[in-house]
Amino acid sequence: MRWLFVMLITVLIASDILGHNPGLGPGLSLKNALLYLIALTLMFRITLSGRFQLRMPGIHMAWAVWIGYAVVTYVAAALVIHYRGYDAIQSAIALKSELIDSAIFFLVVFYGVQDEADFKIVWRALAGAVSVSSILTLTDLVGITSLGTKIGASGAEADRVFGAFGHANETGALLVCMVPCVIAKAMSSRGFWRLFWYGGAAASLTVLILTVSRGAYVALVVGYVWAAFLCRRFIPPSRIATWVLAGTVVGLLALGLVSLVDPHVAGAIGVRLFENPASMGVSEASSGRTDIWALAINAMMSNPVTLFTGFGWDVYASMPFVFVTHNTYLDQWFNLGLLGVGVFVIILWQSVATANRAAGLTTDPTMHRYMMAFVFGMLALAVAVFFANLYTSTPYIWMYVGLTMRGAVFVIDKAAPGARATVPVTAPLGTSWRRA
Repeated sequence: MRWLFVMLITVLIASDILGHNPGLGPGLSLKNALLYLIALTLMFRITLSGRFQLRMPGIHMAWAVWIGYAVVTYVAAALVIHYRGYDAIQSAIALKSELIDSAIFFLVVFYGVQDEADFKIVWRALAGAVSVSSILTLTDLVGITSLGTKIGASGAEADRVFGAFGHANETGALLVCMVPCVIAKAMSSRGFWRLFWYGGAAASLTVLILTVSRGAYVALVVGYVWAAFLCRRFIPPSRIATWVLAGTVVGLLALGLVSLVDPHVAGAIGVRLFENPASMGVSEASSGRTDIWALAINAMMSNPVTLFTGFGWDVYASMPFVFVTHNTYLDQWFNLGLLGVGVFVIILWQSVATANRAAGLTTDPTMHRYMMAFVFGMLALAVAVFFANLYTSTPYIWMYVGLTMRGAVFVIDKAAPGARATVPVTAPLGTSWRRA
C-alpha cells in the first residue's frame, strides 16, 4: 500500500499547489475519494488476512470520544436546540471533512504502513511534498513559475506570502511543524539527495519567514526550545548552538535575497515585528485576536454550562462573529467544551511522549533522528495552533502523526525482546545517551 500513500500525498500537494481540488459531489473531492479507496482497501486486506492488532489504544479512544461527542452535540444543535443561522447540512459536511476524515487519514497510515521500508517511503513522500511546495512557492515569487501563489493585498495580510497550505498563518504553522522532518531526512541522506533535502529545508524556512506569521515565529522559538529541553539527554548544548546559528544565517540570507526581488516583503516583516508595541494597544498588537477571543469567551460566560459542554459542533460558525477564532484550542472549547479540547491535547501529547520514548529506545540513527524531528515539530505546532486555525493542512498533519506513531510502534516492538541490552555509546546526534 505504500504507493497508494505516495499517490495520495501527490494528489494532496498537487491540488493545494494548483489551488484546484476537483469536486465529485457535496463533501466529496478527488483526494477524499482516494482516501476512502485506500481505507476500503485496507479494511478488505485486514478482513481477508484475519490479522489485526489494536495498538496505542489511548489515542484510538481519544479519537472515538472526540468524534462521538461531536456527533452527539451536532444532533443536539441541529435537532433539539435549533440555533439561529445554524446550517445543519454544511455543519454535517464540516464534521465529516474536518474531524472524521482527519481520523481516517491518521488510521489508514497507522495501519497501512506495514514495515520500516513502507515507513521510510511514506516519510520521504511527506517531506518531499513540503519541500517541493516551498521551492515552487519561491519560484513563483521570483517569476520563474506562475502557479498562482497568493500574496496578501491589504490590511494585516498585505505583502504576506500564503504558500500552498491556505492562509499565511496556516502555512506558517504547517511549515514550523515539518521543517524538522525535512532536516532529519537531509541528515539521513547522502550525496545529491542530501543537498536536495537541505535545499528543501532552507526553502521551507524561507517561506515560513515570508508568511510573516508572528504565531509561527513564536512557535519556532518556544516550541523548539521546549522540545530541546524535552530531548536534552540526546542533544549537547554545542549542537543546539550550531542549529540556532545555522537557522539564523539561512533565515537572514533568505530574507535578504527575497527583499532584493520584492522590497515590500521586508517592509511587511518590519512593520509586523519591529513596530513599537508601546504605541499599540493589546488588540492591535495581537492583530485583533484578543478581541475575537473575548467575544467567544463572553458568549460562553453568558451561558456558563457551555464552559463545560461547549455550544455544539460548528456552532461558532453560526454566531454573529466576523472572524474565525484564530485559536484551535478556543475553537474546540467553544464548540465541544472541555471534552473536545481535552482529547485534542491528549492526542498531541501522547504522540509526542511516544515519539520521545521511541527516540530513547532505537539504535537506528535514521529512526532516532525522525522521532526527535517529530517531537520538535509537534511541540512547535502545539504552540502555533494557539494563534491559528487549521483546515488545508490537517491531512498532512494527521498523516504525519499516524506515520510517526507506526514508526514508534516498530521501534518499541524491536526494543522489547532486548530491553536491557546496551545501546551505542555515541548517539546519532553526537552525544552519549542511554535508554529511557
